[in-house]
Amino acid sequence: MATDGDPGLPLFVGGMLAAICLFVAGLTYVVVPGGLGEGGPVVGLAVGIAGLGVVFLALGAVIAAAVAVRNG
Repeated sequence: MATDGDPGLPLFVGGMLAAICLFVAGLTYVVVPGGLGEGGPVVGLAVGIAGLGVVFLALGAVIAAAVAVRNG
């Protein structure tokens, strides 16, 4: 079981949030009516959600690194 000092926990949570965001972004991008290139704001929404997933993953990695450095 993970403890508070385990750097794997924030990395896992960040990765899961990123996976959820990327899944929703991919689903949104595929379901756009009128083709993939003519979605307009919906395609922008999908790209924004994917960017949020990347931010979650990067934030989880930074926090995991900080916890690992703190633990020595």
